[in-house]
Amino acid sequence: MACFFRTVDNGIKLSSLVSIPDVTDVPAMNKIMSNELNQLVTHEDTPKASQPILGHLLTQIFQSFTIPLPDVSNLKIPFGKILHHNQRINEKFSSTSPDTLVPLYDTEAKTWNWALPVDPPENGSTPAGVDSGSESEDNATQETTHEENFAAFLNAFASCLSRSQSELVAMRFATGTWSAANAQKALPGSAIKCKPDIVLSDDISAKWGNIRVSAELTHSRYQPAMRLGKAADTHAYIMMSEQPWRRFALILSFTNKYHHLRVLMYDHSGGAVSPRFDIYMQPNAFLHIIAAIMFGSLECVGYDITVSFSRIVSPPRSKDIHGYRPIRNTPAQRSSTTDHAVTTSSSDSLPNPDVSSGEALESVVSDDSDDSDDSDESSSDSAHDSTEESPSALHDSMDEENSSPPQPTATRSAPLLSLISQIPQAEMTESIYSVTPLPSQFPYSTQSPEPCGKIRVGEKIYTIKRILFATRGLVGRGTVCYLVTLDDEDYIIKDHWVLGKDDNVVLNKIKMLELMDNVPGIPRLVDYWVVERSDGEPDITRKYRHKERRSTRGTSRTHVRLVLKPCGRPLHMFRTLKEFVRALRDIVKILQTAVEERQILHRDCSLNNAMILDELGSSEGFLIDWEFAVHIAVDNKYPIGGTGTVPFMSRGLLNQVAILQQQANSELMKKKTRAHKSTKKPTTPKSSSDSLALPISFVVHRFADDLESLFFIFAWVCIKFSGPNGMVRQGPLPNSLLDRWTSLDLEACAAFMITFFANPAEEKCLTDEFHPYFRDLIPLATEWRKALADNMIHPVTFSTILGILNSHLNKLPDNEELATTVNMLKNDAAVLADRFKGKRLASESFSVVEPKRQKSHHTGDTESDSASGSDT
Repeated sequence: MACFFRTVDNGIKLSSLVSIPDVTDVPAMNKIMSNELNQLVTHEDTPKASQPILGHLLTQIFQSFTIPLPDVSNLKIPFGKILHHNQRINEKFSSTSPDTLVPLYDTEAKTWNWALPVDPPENGSTPAGVDSGSESEDNATQETTHEENFAAFLNAFASCLSRSQSELVAMRFATGTWSAANAQKALPGSAIKCKPDIVLSDDISAKWGNIRVSAELTHSRYQPAMRLGKAADTHAYIMMSEQPWRRFALILSFTNKYHHLRVLMYDHSGGAVSPRFDIYMQPNAFLHIIAAIMFGSLECVGYDITVSFSRIVSPPRSKDIHGYRPIRNTPAQRSSTTDHAVTTSSSDSLPNPDVSSGEALESVVSDDSDDSDDSDESSSDSAHDSTEESPSALHDSMDEENSSPPQPTATRSAPLLSLISQIPQAEMTESIYSVTPLPSQFPYSTQSPEPCGKIRVGEKIYTIKRILFATRGLVGRGTVCYLVTLDDEDYIIKDHWVLGKDDNVVLNKIKMLELMDNVPGIPRLVDYWVVERSDGEPDITRKYRHKERRSTRGTSRTHVRLVLKPCGRPLHMFRTLKEFVRALRDIVKILQTAVEERQILHRDCSLNNAMILDELGSSEGFLIDWEFAVHIAVDNKYPIGGTGTVPFMSRGLLNQVAILQQQANSELMKKKTRAHKSTKKPTTPKSSSDSLALPISFVVHRFADDLESLFFIFAWVCIKFSGPNGMVRQGPLPNSLLDRWTSLDLEACAAFMITFFANPAEEKCLTDEFHPYFRDLIPLATEWRKALADNMIHPVTFSTILGILNSHLNKLPDNEELATTVNMLKNDAAVLADRFKGKRLASESFSVVEPKRQKSHHTGDTESDSASGSDT
């Protein structure tokens, strides 16, 4: 039996919700993310003399970056390229010509020959970028914001690095420029309007979907619980949501008068914070960090080098449902008019990645968690929104013998090129090859799916047709499902992060699928792979934590990729009401077979796991995601992990978990009280802690709970959708039942669900919220609800639910699909007619006056020519 440990606060994370809370204001999201990461952020101490200078976290993250770096004293810059001066610099280089190379770092004064900001931006007496007591040279310098100053400095820093180390120039990397353009206006690509201080992007227009890392400036001391520290959490959430194929996200935090740098890493287990580095007193450590971020492989900034994309894509945008709707694929926009072909390879297997030979200049955006002990967090930064006037971005000349696509926006590394090289040239029209897709319309087309990338599973490489599903929480499984093809056969690849690092836990789903082999309606496991890093080691989040604290025990996750068949449709993509109800009936049969014949309990029935499989001339229900399935125990008690998705969990399960959550919160309050009374400084709420975690909790989970979950799936579809083929209901539903069933407050959720079954008036609330399209299913809804009324005390049986579904299934018409198809064709024809009529009217309104023609002596020629031109 699989064991899954809970976090210390026992809270349900965002990834457990089928829809993310409808939050667009930054403070509210900051608060949600603080709860998401509560007790899950580890802070690394200053490394000892015997340890690597960068500490454990950064050594692990940058392990693939092995290029020897120059000493900071060897970095030279033309004096004219130093954009920000102070009195010391002016005096030191008073007679220096603009073209003369001067040191970027002053080893005697232990400072940079660049006037970085030291005062908070609120200090109007000191212009940004000028040390206190100095005089600025011109008005342009005085108007420069702190963010613009730092962005220009980092761009100049990269130029100095490439000039001093030829190996950096020789490597392949995407052009990248630090910019402060979004310090005062929200970065596009998310409904949450965050304004990162500095962004490094290899795209002209930075968006949350294409940034690599974020950086934030704060004058105060570092303190995770402060407002700017919470902002970093939200920035990481947006980055991981808009780029769900990432392994982790990095955020740079400059604090304490902008002297101290910390690197904040966020992954699906929580967060980790690097030791503090003083960029003035530890310049070589600062040099290493910036070099690895800008010149290292994409693995250094959190990308998965075993996935590459050939088209501009972004994760599913459905606000309430992680399902898919057909959207036309839009061609990628090139940032260069010159395109080069990629040499195709006949190899069908992925060569061993050689990350050391392929590096990428990463683009970075900013987030902050700032500084602190007891200093005020008075600063935010930047006075106005101006676009950064950065020094020239670095460019790389590609080796001609490796003909890979050299578009400026493409990111290049050896492992990715090995994937890209296998894409046929015919697929390369209007494509950009990058490890990270750029935002655009999501490339689904049910009629003609188009390849958009490559993904590796072991030694095989599959072509990605489209992304079917992606979760949006930060802490959790981080699931991304791909529709892929290999040798003209379609498969589903499930890429996710499994809780645990022991093989018995990590491979639980694989064992369950093997035990359920030959059961109808269960996916067949074709292959699986524990994803590896470039060094061949398994991709496990625990490796980035130097020390496991008691509050983070059991939160490690392992990156696992499954190849499954067959390929089904999501339940909400049903074609008729009869197909919808029949699929639910089939899923009940699957659950019955699993329980009665294989003694296995699924435990996670949710909308995303219910599918429809198309067979020859018919369809049937299909149940996926057996990750949390367990062998049935005599006492029906199982570890709390994997108890389901919030809107679809039975009220009995929700009630048990809510009680455990209350106990955890009560224990947390006691710890806070003890810490307040003691002389020891209390730990900030977000940080991990050495306090003893509560014992592993167990809940009673029966198959009747899964049957109740199916009812909530049924109700969700009938309320949230307006017809077949995934037609989402338009317009708001104030105080909807679904809103009450979906909340991070599990106690409230459980209370609403218990009331729903106990109060007869709730039946009318349910039926009133059904969309008119589902009115024929209202009798089924009322009878099903009635059968579940006493489910907490007297568990419902399979035969009861099957009897209800079969009786109503027989009453539904068989010709709905034909009628629906005819109606859809009529509607399409009407739309086309309206469009044609509109175009004809427009052409008549804006008709072009044609030159007079000489009268023809041939009858009929004039009319035919003026009407439509030549007949040939």
